[in-house]
Amino acid sequence: MLAFLLTVAIPSGGRALAEAVHENGPTEGQTAPSKAEPRTRELSPLESFLKKGDYTFIPLPLFAYSRNEGPSLGSQMWVLKEDARGHLGTLIVPQYFYNRLLGHTVNVDYLRYPSNTAQYELYGSFSEHIAREIDLRYKDVGAGDGRYLVGAEFQWVRDPLARFFSLGSGTQDSEETNYTSRETRMNFSGGIKLHPDFAVLFMERFRDVRVDDGVVDSVPSIKQRFGQVAGIEGAQVLGHRLILRYDTRDHQRTPTKGSYIIASGEYTQNLRHAEANSWWRYTIDARTLIPHAQGRLIFVSHFLLDGVVGETLETQPTNQTGGTKHGIPFFERPMLGGETTLRGFGHNRFISNSAILFNFEERILIEEREIFGYVIGMELAPFLDLGRVQRTHPWENLNLKNWEINPGTGIRLLARPYVLGRADFAYGRDGFNAFVGVDYPF
Repeated sequence: MLAFLLTVAIPSGGRALAEAVHENGPTEGQTAPSKAEPRTRELSPLESFLKKGDYTFIPLPLFAYSRNEGPSLGSQMWVLKEDARGHLGTLIVPQYFYNRLLGHTVNVDYLRYPSNTAQYELYGSFSEHIAREIDLRYKDVGAGDGRYLVGAEFQWVRDPLARFFSLGSGTQDSEETNYTSRETRMNFSGGIKLHPDFAVLFMERFRDVRVDDGVVDSVPSIKQRFGQVAGIEGAQVLGHRLILRYDTRDHQRTPTKGSYIIASGEYTQNLRHAEANSWWRYTIDARTLIPHAQGRLIFVSHFLLDGVVGETLETQPTNQTGGTKHGIPFFERPMLGGETTLRGFGHNRFISNSAILFNFEERILIEEREIFGYVIGMELAPFLDLGRVQRTHPWENLNLKNWEINPGTGIRLLARPYVLGRADFAYGRDGFNAFVGVDYPF
């Protein structure tokens, strides 16, 4: 089971990570579970071969398959390092795979957790054909003796496997198109805790996007089918976001109880056009964890409300009578689909002007066992995802039409407090889907 969970990979995107600096973090005064006192014991021959001092090496094969990209075959090495506290506080994963569209690909992911509140991540990927990515992230939700929250992110990516299915909730699988997304992103955020459980943050973000032809030969190019959609010409986006954050969870990476709520408003500008092109975005993201059955079961609920307000023109003017109006780029609108929203669909399957989402899952601790000197827990997590997007505001059309319902099951392996590997399997009207990652979906 360990090999299966850690070796399935998604070539397009590669992993699931914390999305933003203001997300996920313990409140002031919270601490992580400590490692139990190690027992003196003789290592088995396998452990002696794979464990060298503070490092544990786990070589694994890699296999993935998707309908349009075909199979991907390769291998990876999980390198886990124990810190001075006895926790697995550093994770390094070099990886190689071959895919017929991307060719040979090598990448490496480095994650380090120097404290219960701080996290570093460096990720690099290089493919023979087009695909590239560099991702640098840092956050500390307990800086300045726990009073401040700070973070930064830089990402440069060329993804030739991106998908677009038009706008709205009624889009069909047959409308699928492919494109290459060339992006540069920079985020900077900082905030202060007004109370141990409540903080106010401000975030500045810049995003430069270009849309080119993709490499998937089994579906049309986005420019062939949706050549006039807003954003097809690219964008240079500058966003100014105010965030209110409430967090009572007991840990930032592997929480077992508490609540987490953020409410944010952002004023966004597209600097690519000389004419004014701006809009507002509002978001409410709420999560609650309720332990029961002496802590072996944890019920988790997640609610997301996301919307944009402004010039929501969906296509560019095709003649002089259309003036110089520019709509909100399609990649800047609320989206559902992927490992953190509707897990029965691929990334960004549904796009429109507002999105509403409910996730419910029961995390069931099946077994805990000592492996390589560490207590490893396995969770089974049956779940249900419900969500929809629409062109109007969510409260303007409160009915039961056009909801996507995705049942599924997740499998998670944990070495608390930092290391988590997961695989989620779900079903939607497009068929079955699977996601893997190194973080909880929410």
